[in-house]
Amino acid sequence: MTEQTPNTVAQFSGRPLYFNRMMTLDRELHAGLKLDTNAGYGFAATSQLIPISIFEFRFVARHFPIIFSNEPIPMPIAVVGLQQGTNLAVGPDGKWRLRTYIPGCVHTYPFILAPVTQGSDEVSVIIDPDAASLGDTGEPLFADGKATAVLDRIVQLTSYFRAGMAKTIAFGKMIAEADLLTRKGVELILLDGSKFRIDNFLTLDPDKIEKVANNVFLRWRKEGWMLPIHQCLQSIDSWSPLADLESDRRAAAAKAKG
Repeated sequence: MTEQTPNTVAQFSGRPLYFNRMMTLDRELHAGLKLDTNAGYGFAATSQLIPISIFEFRFVARHFPIIFSNEPIPMPIAVVGLQQGTNLAVGPDGKWRLRTYIPGCVHTYPFILAPVTQGSDEVSVIIDPDAASLGDTGEPLFADGKATAVLDRIVQLTSYFRAGMAKTIAFGKMIAEADLLTRKGVELILLDGSKFRIDNFLTLDPDKIEKVANNVFLRWRKEGWMLPIHQCLQSIDSWSPLADLESDRRAAAAKAKG
């Protein structure tokens, strides 16, 4: 039997992924707030598609296929599940699969950085106060009115991924202008012999890239686009490991049913 996923790719806009509410972190209001680093990743368990930045390509490509959103500026997405509402990297216990890359927006949740005012270079730390990892258990975010080392590390990490988004947007503009994307499908054979087909996703087209003029290649090389292009193409090899994870998930589910 051949199964198919929905033929559209989710578009990520508006409220940041996973955030239920957004609140500015305040050293007085949240003086006693703590981060439970053992809370797990249950919040991402139903994410089949996760947006990523260009800085993450080399890590993501080793574990997940990279596709693109259907937008005027296409944005890169890691495919972490073969069915809508399923993240194969998150186990029933909420833990992320060992030795598997955790995308930045997952790793930094429930924190993001946002401009203090529109167009401002100054940023504030924003939290999701409803996050299971925030409360009175874990590592304190403030001590004596000052940020702790834990919060400093969080700010550093979120700053890194925030910086990566500007480069990611530029990459999206480049591949849109060069018309490098194409709609494709892939048929995967699971370990039980069943077939699983995913259709109509946007991905880089090797044939279009091959036909690009030499002067354009040279410009892309100078601008630093060739490496992420190759990393995206390399990620195609990650469809098969993802199929193996789906096979394992189904086997575990069947065993649990007895």
